[in-house]
Amino acid sequence: MKVLFLKDNLPTAMAGEIKEVKPGFARNFLIPQGIAELANRSSIERVEKLRKQAEVRRGEMKTKWQTVANEINLLNLEIVAQTGPTGKLFGSVTNSQIASSIEENLDGVTIDRRSIRITQPIKMIGSYKVPMKLFEGVDAEVNLLVKSDGNIMTEEMVEITEGKVETEPEITDEESPSEDLIEEKSELPSEEVEKEESAPEIESSEEE
Repeated sequence: MKVLFLKDNLPTAMAGEIKEVKPGFARNFLIPQGIAELANRSSIERVEKLRKQAEVRRGEMKTKWQTVANEINLLNLEIVAQTGPTGKLFGSVTNSQIASSIEENLDGVTIDRRSIRITQPIKMIGSYKVPMKLFEGVDAEVNLLVKSDGNIMTEEMVEITEGKVETEPEITDEESPSEDLIEEKSELPSEEVEKEESAPEIESSEEE
């Protein structure tokens, strides 16, 4: 099914592009969300206008995020964590922790945790430079100092409890639901989809 993208929906397409997508992805996500519309003669004539409007919006957003990037590059963040005697952390520093720390230091700025690119898990105290991708063509690097909170745990305690720490799901570059997932779900009978979405979770109980 050919659709005209009205808004940027990375990595699938940018506003003003006409692309072939799976019918379920178009009907269940792109069109209801106002991200795209069916491509016809009328919409094709609007392509150039949409592209120009999108370029203006992207230019404005890029300028905004470049200003934020310049401020982030000057930050020196500190995150305090529980550690063992060798400086090993109880768990690791997460994208969300870094995003929250940046927001605390920059008024009126909201940071998407997916923009933070931790290349290797941060599991030791020390200084780090954490890369960020704020917008297309706009990168930043934040200085991070990880310190111990002074409550030193034994190595045995760190090893025992480390497996119990909740970790964030892996960050991917995709900013929209999977086309294959939405297409697969759309092929289910409507009753099954409704059951899948509304079925409550059942907690198991043990008999005494």
